[in-house]
Amino acid sequence: MTGSRMREHQVLIVEDEPVTAETYREYLARAGGFEVVHSSPTARDALAFLADRMRRHHGFGVDMVLLDMNLPDGHGLDVLGQLRAAGFTGGVLAMTADTELETIRRSIALGVVQYLVKPFGYQQFAERVRAFRELSLEVAGAGRIEGQRDVDRAFALVRSAAPADLPKGLTEGTLNAVVELLRTSDAARSAGEVGAAVGTSRVTARRYLEHLYRVGMVDRSARYGAPGRPENEYRWSGTRTSGTPTGIDPPGPATPGA
Repeated sequence: MTGSRMREHQVLIVEDEPVTAETYREYLARAGGFEVVHSSPTARDALAFLADRMRRHHGFGVDMVLLDMNLPDGHGLDVLGQLRAAGFTGGVLAMTADTELETIRRSIALGVVQYLVKPFGYQQFAERVRAFRELSLEVAGAGRIEGQRDVDRAFALVRSAAPADLPKGLTEGTLNAVVELLRTSDAARSAGEVGAAVGTSRVTARRYLEHLYRVGMVDRSARYGAPGRPENEYRWSGTRTSGTPTGIDPPGPATPGA
């Protein structure tokens, strides 16, 4: 990234276990690019915090919610339903032990972008929150995108966080290393350059690069100028601009849903 420092995403944690909430804070700090603005142990507290924030700032001012489902005074999805009805357009990532199909269906209907089943570790957590951050930057601002390829690329930012999406033989750790290298590079990289940087062979690096190209996360072009046949080079295609998704109307009463 060049120019000014990218704005940190504002995060609300809704989690009743203090140790778990603190772990999320530590994970977000480690992942980078996030700032926790509040931690709510109850549904009531979460809604009251957002209502107060709306009154003070004329906007929710929250980009991402980490949402537990089983709260002491209500269900996480009842909280989310009230927020969506009030115009909240930020991203919601479920962090829960709830694996009921009804909960999963309602989560999808209410726009939950990631669903992590407890217990999980830092690596799984970081993949999901970074994928959401990339997606939110991809679709920030006004205007239009070029077409289907750009739409596919935006949605691939979320899908690529799931291990099941990886072709056979590719690993999450190496993929993350390749993605991070390309995301932070100002120049296109060849398979040989990527392999040398992440510690794999050229052939192996090319498999990861071609996977990222197929899901629309990198651009591929021919590199000319060196002796012999031209080789391909790859450049990260995600946007590096920032924006803030905001709600329109203030949330309803600061009480959990039934």
